[in-house]
Amino acid sequence: MSPFTKYLPHLGVTAFIVFLATDYFLPSQKPASLNPGNLQSMAEGSHKEGSHKEEGSKGSNLSQEERERRMAIFHYNEGNKFYKEGNYAEAIIRYEKALHHNKGFKENLINLSTAYMKNKVFDKALETLQEGQKKFPQEPLFDYNFACYYSLMESLEPSLSALKQAVGKGFKQFKQMESDSDLNNLRQSDEYKVWKEKVFPATAT
Repeated sequence: MSPFTKYLPHLGVTAFIVFLATDYFLPSQKPASLNPGNLQSMAEGSHKEGSHKEEGSKGSNLSQEERERRMAIFHYNEGNKFYKEGNYAEAIIRYEKALHHNKGFKENLINLSTAYMKNKVFDKALETLQEGQKKFPQEPLFDYNFACYYSLMESLEPSLSALKQAVGKGFKQFKQMESDSDLNNLRQSDEYKVWKEKVFPATAT
C-alpha cells in the first residue's frame, strides 16, 4: 500500500489551541490493556501507512468542516506513529479521536480495526469493521480485516469467505495473505489450501 505524503502544515495558533481544548473536553478514554509482546510486522492485518497532507487556507479562514477534517488527519497521523512503535493502546486513542472529528475517514477506520485486533479488543474490532464496510462496501481492506478477525476467532469458514470477497474486490496481495500471522489459523485449513491452488496456482506450494 503506497504511503501517504508528509504531515499536514501547521495550523494557525488560535485554531490549534481551540481544537486542543476541544479534545481535552472529550469524554475520558481509558486505553485497553496493552499486549506487551515485541513489535509485530506491519504486514499483519490491513493497515494504511504514512501521513495525510493538508493544503490550502490556514487558521481563521477555514470552515468548521475543514477544521474538523484537519483535526481528524492530525490524530490519524499521530495514531500511525504509535502503531508503528507497537503501542496499540495509544494508537487506538488517537484513531478514536480522529473518528470523533470525521466518522467517514476510511483509512482511519481500517487502521482502528487493525489496532483493536492487535490489542485484542475484538468486540470493538468487529464493530469498527461493520461500520466501515457499511460506509465503504467496495473497499477490499475491510473484507481482508474481517478475514483476519474471523481467523483469530478460529471461525475459518467466514474467514475464508471474507478473504474471497476481498480478492473479488481487487485485493491481490498474496504475499501478505501468506505471511500475515492473523491468518495463521485460516492458512492451516484444507479449504484455504484448495482455494489458494485455484486462485494463485503459480504460487501454491
